[in-house]
Amino acid sequence: MDDSAATAAQWLCPDLRPHWRLAHSRRGDSWVLQSRENPLWLRFNHAEGYALARFSGSWAVQAVQDQCIAEFGGGLPSDFVIRLIYKLVDLGVLAPDDADGEEAINRSPSEAVDAKTSGQTLGLKPGCRWTHQRDGHWILGDAEGLHHVQVSPADKAILDCLGQMPLQAIPRQTGCAPQRIKMLVNLLAQAQLLTGVEPSSPPRRKFTPLQLLYFKKALFNPDRWLSRHRDEFRWLGRPGVGLVLGIGLACTAVFALAHRPALLLFGQRLLQTYGWGLLLPFGLLAMAVVSLHELAHAFTLKHFGGAVSEMGLLFMCLMPAAYTNSSDSYQVSNRRRCWVIGAGVLCQLAIAAIAFWLWFATASSAGLHTASYLLLVAALFTVALNLNPMARFDGYYLLSAATGIRNLRPRAFLFYKALLQRQPSPERGRNRWILAAYGPLSVAYLLLVFGQLFLWLASAILTHIPYLALVLFILWLIYYLSPESHDRLPQSP
Repeated sequence: MDDSAATAAQWLCPDLRPHWRLAHSRRGDSWVLQSRENPLWLRFNHAEGYALARFSGSWAVQAVQDQCIAEFGGGLPSDFVIRLIYKLVDLGVLAPDDADGEEAINRSPSEAVDAKTSGQTLGLKPGCRWTHQRDGHWILGDAEGLHHVQVSPADKAILDCLGQMPLQAIPRQTGCAPQRIKMLVNLLAQAQLLTGVEPSSPPRRKFTPLQLLYFKKALFNPDRWLSRHRDEFRWLGRPGVGLVLGIGLACTAVFALAHRPALLLFGQRLLQTYGWGLLLPFGLLAMAVVSLHELAHAFTLKHFGGAVSEMGLLFMCLMPAAYTNSSDSYQVSNRRRCWVIGAGVLCQLAIAAIAFWLWFATASSAGLHTASYLLLVAALFTVALNLNPMARFDGYYLLSAATGIRNLRPRAFLFYKALLQRQPSPERGRNRWILAAYGPLSVAYLLLVFGQLFLWLASAILTHIPYLALVLFILWLIYYLSPESHDRLPQSP
C-alpha cells in the first residue's frame, strides 16, 4: 500500500445519517440509500450496504475495511472502502471536501481537551484499572470505583499510549484516525479518568414533574468504613454457612406455606383494624430492609476486593429507599458479580425468615407479633420488587451478569432498531435470541406499569385537587418556558 493509500486508510468514514437513510431493498439482494430531503434512491450491492451501515462518523476506513473482509472474505479489493467513498463523491452523496480527509488527518486531537493541555502528554489517573470482559470489551475504572468506561480492544490499544507520548504522536504510532483519539480523550475527560483535565460541566436543565418519579441523593462514601468492618463478616462467606442458610430458608418456606391461611387471615384483620395507618410503619420497615440489603451488596463487593464509592437515598414516586453504588462489581468476574447482586436478595430472604419465626412464636396480642408480620411483608414485597428483571433493579443486573450482556435493555432496543431498519446488527450467537425475547417484554412492562401509574395519578389528581393541580401546572409552565437568566444579558451600548 503506497503512502496515499495508507493515509486514506486512516480517514474517518463520514456520517451519512443526517441526510440519508440506508434500507434493505424489497427484492432482498441489494441495499438502497434514500435521501431524507428529496425522492432520490441509490442502489448498492450487499457488500457496499454492509460498509455503508458503518458510515456513522465513528469508524476509520481501515476498521470498516477489516470488518468487510471478515464478513465477505478476502475476495474484496484491499481499497474497497476507499473506492466506495469516491463512488459516493461521484454520485453526489459526498462533497469532494468530505472525501478529502486532509482536514481530519491534520486535525490535532488535543482540541478535545482544554487549550492549556495542547502539546502535553496526558495520562490516566493513578490507580486506574483495566478489566477484561467475557464479550471481549475492556472496562477502565478509577481506584475509588466511582467512574468507569467501556472500550473495544482496539481503543484499549490506543489508550495504552496515553502517558507514553504526546497526543499528536499517537495516530502515527497506532495507525488510528485523530478523530478517534479526540473522541476517546473526551470520553475519559468526562469520566474524570485523565490527569490535568477537568470535565466540562453538563448543561443545567430545568425541573420537570417527571423527575419526581425517580431521583437520587448521594450522602457519603462508605468505602473506608466498609474496609474497617468487612473482616467481621467474612465468616458469612464460608461454604458451610451457605448450606445452613439454604436449608433454613427452604424449611421456612415450606412451613410458611403450610400456615398460609393463618398469614392471610392475620393480614386481613390488620387492614380492617388500622387501614391506611399501616402505611407509615410498613414504609419505615421497608426502608430498614432495603438498607440492610444495600449493606449486603457493599460488604460482598468489598469481600471480593471491589470499591464501594457511594451510598445515599433514592426516591421513587417520592417514596424513599437506600442505594449503593456497586458499579465496581464490573471489575470482578461474572460469577462473583452474581454473588454481589444476589447477596442483597439473600439478606432480604433471611430477614423474612426471621420475621416469620418471630410472628409464629409470639402471641397474637403482642406488639412484636404485628411488627414481625409487617417486617415479613416488607421483606417479601421488596424481594419481589428487586427480582423483577424488567426494571433496573437487582433482577435486571442479575440477568445481565448471568447472560454476560451488559446494557441489556439499550442493546435490545438497538437490536430491534437495526432489525426494523433492515440493517446489520453487531449481535451474534445466543445474544440475539436473548435480546429478541427481552426487548418486547421490556416494552410491555414499561407500558403496563407506567401507563397504570399515570392513569392512577391522573385520576387521583382530578378527583381530589383539580384546581390546585391546574394552578401548579400553569406556574410550572411559566417557569419552564421563561428564558434562562443568562439569556437576558444587557446589550452592549
